[in-house]
Amino acid sequence: WHDRHYDPLWRECERLGIPVVFHGGGPDFLTQFGLGFGVSVMMWQTFSHCLGPMAALVSLVGGGVFDRFPRLRAGFLEANCSWAPWLLHRLDEHQEWVGWYEARDLTMKPSEYFMRQCFVSVDADEETVKHYVDWFGDSNLVFSTDFPHGDAMYPHAVENFRKLPLTEASQQKIVGENWSNLYRIPLARMRQ
Repeated sequence: WHDRHYDPLWRECERLGIPVVFHGGGPDFLTQFGLGFGVSVMMWQTFSHCLGPMAALVSLVGGGVFDRFPRLRAGFLEANCSWAPWLLHRLDEHQEWVGWYEARDLTMKPSEYFMRQCFVSVDADEETVKHYVDWFGDSNLVFSTDFPHGDAMYPHAVENFRKLPLTEASQQKIVGENWSNLYRIPLARMRQ
């Protein structure tokens, strides 16, 4: 995603105010994220479903896309959020280590680009969301039900979300204001 051949796409998305959103998937032949797990949904979805969005995030941040396009917004959805503190910490460390010759164009730490331009989603039963909020706060976190997929927890997704270790204020922000900020849809319009 960081290849400069995509820059016209990112430029146009930025100009139009359209976010780019990434979603994980199953085994494919472009990556090796899920290969070798066969038809075992338990194994390939556990492993590969979040790795696609993680790889896209590393590419966009580490490859300088967010530096070249500072108003571009991106979502990494339905892949949980609890991986983000670990991944961004690791990416920050690697930028500090080898960024001076591999990422000279980056003007900020990877985690700062993430906080400025990215959104991730919390699942209805993701109790480890507490670690995410402790690390990054609640300003770039949105709620995902994953309906109508089998792991959507329908019809109890909202009920389970309400039980997560989040304050009422954080929950309201995650299901309202943050979605509005990602998609630039005014809250009043969302409530209609």
